[in-house]
Amino acid sequence: MEQQLPTSKEKQVASIKVFMGNTIYPVEIYKGQHISFYYLPAGEHTAPGREEQVQKATLENESGRTINVTWEAVGGLFKNKIVTKHAPLLRRMMGAPDTYQFDKCIGGPQFFSAQEEAEC
Repeated sequence: MEQQLPTSKEKQVASIKVFMGNTIYPVEIYKGQHISFYYLPAGEHTAPGREEQVQKATLENESGRTINVTWEAVGGLFKNKIVTKHAPLLRRMMGAPDTYQFDKCIGGPQFFSAQEEAEC
């Protein structure tokens, strides 16, 4: 039997479980998928008004101990540059190889649907 290698246009979808609000949800993710959320620089101790709304971030990887995300934002010393920011999105839970929970610096996550992905 010949094994076909995936082409660069095919998405390698990973099926994982996400623990949120005392419930486990099945989720399918892939590298390059878009997500929106609130970035909380100090975790749950972030002061009101200090959170940053991220409209469109991109997943860097779909497996591993942490699943990371990147996005572009205004930054720099005088807030006059476009900078690329990185943050952990999901962290693997102990004792479960495919179960993750959202990092403490992520609030209100929302994965884009396939239709929304096509519009981007």
